[in-house]
Amino acid sequence: MFKRLFLAIFTCFFLAPALSYSNPEVGPLLKRLEEKISGVKTLETEFIQEKKLAVFNNAVVLEGKVFIQEPDLFSWHTDKPVRYVMVIKGDIIKQWDEDTKQVQSLSLSRNPTFLVAVNQMKVWFSGNYTSLLKDYEARVVTSQPIVLEFTPKPSAAAFNIIKKVRMAFQEDERYISRIDIEEKNQDSTSLVFINTKINAPINSSAWELPRHQ
Repeated sequence: MFKRLFLAIFTCFFLAPALSYSNPEVGPLLKRLEEKISGVKTLETEFIQEKKLAVFNNAVVLEGKVFIQEPDLFSWHTDKPVRYVMVIKGDIIKQWDEDTKQVQSLSLSRNPTFLVAVNQMKVWFSGNYTSLLKDYEARVVTSQPIVLEFTPKPSAAAFNIIKKVRMAFQEDERYISRIDIEEKNQDSTSLVFINTKINAPINSSAWELPRHQ
């Protein structure tokens, strides 16, 4: 059950972005951010993800870590409220959750919907923002620290789902500090990154799933 909930949140969260700038100051800013983040070869960061559903009073809060190693390693570990691990190596994604203690393995190329979500996720974390300049209007909310807001165009696939997306960057502009998504059904999702380590060695255990099944 938890894995299904996580995947629903994950897919909604990362299917949202695809950017386009109508504000003249946004274009150079996106390129500057992209250049700085391109220097990030490994990343380890803790996250707190909060999903607020309009039909419930209480939010769903997930805590864990994200690991990235260029060119093709990505790992998402949720530690609370229950454990869940997702590891992506190239085209293969493996998942394990505490409820079933089972490992599920699948090919991204054979699961196009999930492939789109994963590719969008990689774009956010890798900083390749200019590769997505087509579906969203963008504006600068603040410049110190940088906060950008993206609103889907009527022609965008997310137009009927997403109201707006906000991204906040760390002061050194080398990484994201927070992402907030407001949905048109009044649901919302936030993802806050803390204790971020850039270009530090990553323990090999980050790419492994729990052995007990």
